Amino acid sequence: MQIVDNFPQEHFVELRGLSPEFVGRLTIYQQGILFNLEIDIVQSESGKIYSHIKTLYNGESAREILELGVHYLKLHIRPKS
Repeated sequence: MQIVDNFPQEHFVELRGLSPEFVGRLTIYQQGILFNLEIDIVQSESGKIYSHIKTLYNGESAREILELGVHYLKLHIRPKS
């Protein structure tokens, strides 16, 4: 994923093995020198939020908080045993 210096940023993640009607959306916001991230599952066509997963605060870099967001998204969609 490409990180640029314009915020807010939206990054979309394919949810393999789930319905193609949904994608993961990671939205990065910059607040001063820190970064916040919203993790959602949204409808592919409309962008309407299907499920809000988590909000992460105070990341030291955009890349770091984005990678952590992908991790939380994977944990959320992984089948529970």
